[in-house]
Amino acid sequence: MKLKLFVTVLLITLVASCGFKLKGQYYLPDSLKSIYVSSEKRFSPLRTQVIKRLTQNQVTILQNFDKTKAELKILPESFQRRTLSLFPNGQVAEYELIYIANYQVTLPNQQPKSFSVELSREFQDDPNNALAKERERALILSELRVIASDRLMAQLIMIK
Repeated sequence: MKLKLFVTVLLITLVASCGFKLKGQYYLPDSLKSIYVSSEKRFSPLRTQVIKRLTQNQVTILQNFDKTKAELKILPESFQRRTLSLFPNGQVAEYELIYIANYQVTLPNQQPKSFSVELSREFQDDPNNALAKERERALILSELRVIASDRLMAQLIMIK
């Protein structure tokens, strides 16, 4: 019984001492604990996802701009396609979706710092199932936004 208790305590100590943290938990610097989030489109999917991530990490989202607080400006996102392979008839069989998210962080009395997140996924096209493939592409883009918001959070940790 004592051995099981000892092993349990030892494992908990090892996990805690190695810096383990739950996925999705980010410890932002104090300068980013209150932040104003802006974008060209007020209800852009990326802005919505970023605000969700910030809120999950106990960051106060300011409703109005305050020059004494940090500002996160979500710049327009872009999507690109690159052909990877073709069917014998010349139609695209497979392509790569490239998603680019740009943003700026402005701390009080500092110049804006620009960042970018670029992600890509391969996508197989099927002209016979265009509607299903369009839905699949939309799901992939939604997933890329979630990943981009996680990468954005990881980059925010490094801001001093």
